[in-house]
Amino acid sequence: MRCCIDLIKFLLFIANFLCFLGFAALLAGTVYVLLNGENTFLGQNIEPSLSSDDPTNATYFSFIVIFLVIFSFLALFTCLGCCGAAYKSGCMLGSFIVILFVLFGGAVGAVVFLHTQFGWQAVLEVLIQEMSRNLPTYRKENVLTYQFWNWLQPTFSCCGVERVDGWKIWSTSDGLQSNWKVPESCCKEGEKDCMYEPSPDTAYLEGCAPKIVLYVQILFYGIPILMFLSLVFAFVVSSNISTSERRRKAANEHQPPYRAHSQYDIGAEDDFQHHHSYPTAPTHSDNLPYNPHYDQEMVALPVGYSNHQTGGAGIYSAGHIGNYPTGTVPPPHAHVPLLHQAPPSYNEVVYRK
Repeated sequence: MRCCIDLIKFLLFIANFLCFLGFAALLAGTVYVLLNGENTFLGQNIEPSLSSDDPTNATYFSFIVIFLVIFSFLALFTCLGCCGAAYKSGCMLGSFIVILFVLFGGAVGAVVFLHTQFGWQAVLEVLIQEMSRNLPTYRKENVLTYQFWNWLQPTFSCCGVERVDGWKIWSTSDGLQSNWKVPESCCKEGEKDCMYEPSPDTAYLEGCAPKIVLYVQILFYGIPILMFLSLVFAFVVSSNISTSERRRKAANEHQPPYRAHSQYDIGAEDDFQHHHSYPTAPTHSDNLPYNPHYDQEMVALPVGYSNHQTGGAGIYSAGHIGNYPTGTVPPPHAHVPLLHQAPPSYNEVVYRK
């Protein structure tokens, strides 16, 4: 059990650490684009302005601000999970669980809403709809859209949006040169003039949406699944940390958790702290040895000796040393089984005559 918890803690740490590095890199890249836009794929400097005089700059600056906020939040969020698992911090893991639970609920709600509106092929339907809306804005002035389609089509060997005759949607774009039916990125390698009359031998005619829908589905369904697994792992680690803290506090207070509310130890301290004074063992003159041949030996003793004679050790004080009996005095009533009371102590046996 301990090994499994350590493994879960390690997986939670590694996953959040890698995500933190990724979001931190994206945050740094966004800052770099903001400061050096002319040296990036945007090809122009980004001014911190939302003025309508330059709508392109305002659009880029708005997206950059949004990305800065999102990537900063996600970097701090994954840092909570990473540090909470590494330092066993219940506060950090608690904050991580609350935020992750809200994000997971939003992701599940988005999946349910999307399938409710568009059916079981919701991802493909939404993908076709958004790509068809974006493609007519293809022109060099729209740097992001222009570079996106020029990268997508040769990478996935596709052209346009839908599977059948997907390339025909390019007729809605006003960014193509005159007499061009498709952009140059739809041409196969080595074909330079397919833009005028595209054919299956010279150009990619199949749409791009069916070819990238699998990757979009992996992201769309994979992110909530990863959130759920992270949530379960965080709950396990947080519960383990809380249990360890309770045990540590109980050990410091000398009150084990399983006996903290027990009633069996009430008064036990008083019994152990109360000391009784017991009498010492009697001398041999008070504890006469047991002699089973007492009657026969009494006959051999001189007249006048008795157990009341002073100055000696009872009736055997004046006898011959060879007549001194051996053995111990048996306790009285030794033959009676003591079923109704506890076994007697040593002192009770000694004094019971």
